[in-house]
Amino acid sequence: MRLNRLVLRNFGLFRGEQSLDLRLRDGDEHRPIVLVGGHNGAGKTTLLEAVRICLHGRLAFGSRVTDVAYQRYLRGRLHRAVDLRSAATYASVGLEFEYSHLGRTSRYFVQRAWEPRGGAGVKETLRVLRNDEPLDEVDSELWSDFVRTLVPPGVAQLFFFDGEKIKRLAEEETEAIALGESIKALLGLDLVERLQADLDVFSAKHTRRTARAKTARRLVELDREIKGLNAEQEKNEEAAAVMSEESAELEAQIFAVEERLAQGGESLAARRSDLRQEEANLLAELGATEKTARELLDGAAPFLLCRRTGSRLIRQLELERARQVWEVGQARAEEAIRTVRVRLTAEKKCRDHLDDRASAWVEQTIGEVESEMATTPEHIRGVHILHGLSELDREACVQTLQVLAPTLARRFSLHAKKLVALEGELRECRTQLNRVPDAAELAPIVAEMSALQEKQAKTALALTLVGDKRATLQRELSIRERECVRLVKETIASEQASVRLTLAAQAREAAAEYLRRLTVAKTTQLEGEALDSLQLLSRKDDFVRRLSINPESFAVSLYDSKGEVIPKSSLSAGEKQMYAVSLLWGMAKVSGRPLPMIVDTPLGRLDSHHRTNLVKHYFPAAAHQVILLSTDTEIDRNHYDQLRPQTSHALRLADRRGWTEAVDGYFWEEADVNAIA
Repeated sequence: MRLNRLVLRNFGLFRGEQSLDLRLRDGDEHRPIVLVGGHNGAGKTTLLEAVRICLHGRLAFGSRVTDVAYQRYLRGRLHRAVDLRSAATYASVGLEFEYSHLGRTSRYFVQRAWEPRGGAGVKETLRVLRNDEPLDEVDSELWSDFVRTLVPPGVAQLFFFDGEKIKRLAEEETEAIALGESIKALLGLDLVERLQADLDVFSAKHTRRTARAKTARRLVELDREIKGLNAEQEKNEEAAAVMSEESAELEAQIFAVEERLAQGGESLAARRSDLRQEEANLLAELGATEKTARELLDGAAPFLLCRRTGSRLIRQLELERARQVWEVGQARAEEAIRTVRVRLTAEKKCRDHLDDRASAWVEQTIGEVESEMATTPEHIRGVHILHGLSELDREACVQTLQVLAPTLARRFSLHAKKLVALEGELRECRTQLNRVPDAAELAPIVAEMSALQEKQAKTALALTLVGDKRATLQRELSIRERECVRLVKETIASEQASVRLTLAAQAREAAAEYLRRLTVAKTTQLEGEALDSLQLLSRKDDFVRRLSINPESFAVSLYDSKGEVIPKSSLSAGEKQMYAVSLLWGMAKVSGRPLPMIVDTPLGRLDSHHRTNLVKHYFPAAAHQVILLSTDTEIDRNHYDQLRPQTSHALRLADRRGWTEAVDGYFWEEADVNAIA
């Protein structure tokens, strides 16, 4: 079976007539995934409901849902936009699909339409076409039965499911009940159980005609009591269904309020005191760092602003030092020359040793030396003593400019970077503080959350009481049914028994044996398929080595590599969902029916690793056609890129202010862009 298109008209959030193309592009089954994206409340679940209702009508919600409740539901699904005064007066859902039987493929179009009538009811019409022609060979009154033979409701729930189905299988309290219902629907065991019930009714009626008066009266009483208990049980089941629906609605509302609280800053509000303390710590650290930086700037810091001037100053001081050394040397030389001259002229003995010629030579030589000493060296020529620093002061100045200033620059750079980082942290802290809403703003949302949680707790308690009542009624029914069977057997064993009663009893025993053997065989097959699926999806190697299903209670036991039972309470939330998905996948394989898969809320609140396992191993291999109804936070950009090689195309449910329109492309794609382009 392959889905071609889903046509909705004035159904739920979908205004007018809209057609969703579900055919795989180019018929490529290597790309079996059709991705339908939509935000919460956009109508993804409505699409899943539309497919179920189109195929099975009231039975899409289970055999216990009354026609009144079904019509009330349909009346509530008539489109009512914000800008419309009243709900639409006509709605329909149509599904076109291809179905192969005995090697021949036909194209079917099934459409259910509704018109409101007096009160809360609706008038429903069913239309079935095969290859664009009416299905004339089947009476129109039997069209519903014909569609159910193509896609049985019990099997369809294994292929068209949402997160609630996974949740029921993952919860230990409801696991056996949900699994038992699924297996019975999968194998058609409910039909066998109905046959047994019909045989019991036949035997009881026939026995009343042939039994002794006392036994006949008791059988009549038992029949009346059983009918009364069944009626009460049916009402109890209807109440449980309503409460379950209310519980699911409350859970969705609580989740929506949680998102509003998250967007409103509830988590930040809870951290208000921490943020205030963090702000104070940052301010203190910032002040201390600024003080240290200012102390660093009190020394040689100004020289960091004039590095070239500092270099020129050092050069000037070196030249001034050379000038001072030369001037001191010159002064000493001049003093020495004057001393020589005094001695030459003052001491008579010098004139006695020198004649006039020698004396003139000495005078000339001294004059030449004096003249040379008076000439300024070229490297200090034009140098003026501007600073007049002592040698000690000059060395201190050079030390400051050449050693202390560069070291100071490195230390100040570290403090400057720290200041910038602290100021950034302080800005971020204050930004978060500014986003913290006032308590008055959050109070209404918190009050709404409390009210919803209180309702949820009351609903959960009511469901528990209904469950207890169901168990009590079932025990009463079992007691009376066993007594009825005992009386029938006694009557059959008596001389008054007829051949019909004997045959009916034998038929019932044969049906019971068939039921037992078939259940054992299929649960054994399911054990293997579910275990293979679980080991493929689990992130822990050899986490579960064996999976066992009790064919009577349908309780599932998991065993580790040592053969010890793994308590389901020890599984994480993600592991429980992987386990539930494995059971569904296993049952789909055991069914042997090539049906497409539709999964609403495919990833729920799984962690990233479990999501990746589903994206990598489950969705591409779940069926030959897989339709995923997801938000942008479930199939995000990363998972979207992982699915691209196996994706045929994508659709998006766009909000049009009060109604929804299906358009091409996923969240990050432009319209009319193929998902794998």
